[in-house]
Order: sequence, then structure tokens, then C-alpha cells
Amino acid sequence: MLTRNQIEAELSLAYIQAVAAAETFAVDVPHIDSDSVDAIISGKGKIDSTSLRHSPRIEVQLKASIHAHPNSNGDIPFDLTIKNYDDLRADTVLPRLLILLALPQQQADWLIHQPDKLILQQCCYYLNLKGQPASSNGGHQRVYVPTANILTPTALKTLMIKASKLEDL
Repeated sequence: MLTRNQIEAELSLAYIQAVAAAETFAVDVPHIDSDSVDAIISGKGKIDSTSLRHSPRIEVQLKASIHAHPNSNGDIPFDLTIKNYDDLRADTVLPRLLILLALPQQQADWLIHQPDKLILQQCCYYLNLKGQPASSNGGHQRVYVPTANILTPTALKTLMIKASKLEDL
């Protein structure tokens, strides 16, 4: 049986796979995650007429939480380990994003299955930490994920086009 954390990880992966597939992108899972990369979203060929590079990729760190509630600024406070924070803020060849799946409080509400639909409750939000300052904290660094950054198929396509143009996400 999966632990609660493993279920959250699998649902996060299922979410990005569904969103990516809706825009014809693939999701690959690295065999070993030693660099805070849980998945890689890939496009094939020139994905837009304005693309400078073919076959863009974005690396992602997946997280999930039942405590993903926006503050008064519309941001979701989330504590990352210093390792994850440092890996995500680094200047890497491929762009990296934190993707946070907000889940309902009750595990029974996470997934609804009916004969005519399958619903994964709530949604994912993304945050680019590239270039953020080093943390002086010992174990965790709080980040703020904007609720405006909902990971939809359209938003993912925009991010992939930016990656194909070597723009910051």
C-alpha cells in the first residue's frame, strides 16, 4: 500500500501528465531524483512559430499539500527543504519550476470517480524560483506560490513557448 505522501506524489504526477497531454507534451520521470527534479515536460520539434529552439523541456519539482490556502495577498505559503529551495533557485541549463498540488483536507475528496467523469479535486500552481537569494534558514525556506499561476493546459503551453524562446519562466 502507498503512504499518504506517495499518494500525493502520484496524484501530482497524474495532474501534470493530464495537463501536458492536453497540449501534446510528454512527461518523463527520471530514474533517480538527486537534483530536485521529479519530472520533465517535453515538447517535440518547433512548438510555435516564434520558437527559437526545437523540443523545449521544463524540469519540475512536484509537491502536494492539504494546507495550500492562499494568504491575503493571494499567495500560498509553502515550506520547501533547503535542498529543494537551493536546487530550484539555481541557474540550470533547463528551466525549473516548483509545482504545488492543492488538495482538499479529506483524502476521500481528492479523487471523484463516476461513470462519465474522473475528477482530481483542486489544482496545481507553479512557481519559478530561479535567482532567488540564498536562505539563512537551517532546514526549510518558506516560498509563496501565486494563485494566479494555475497550471492549465494553456498556461503550460505558454511556459513551453517561453522555454523554446530561451525566456525566463
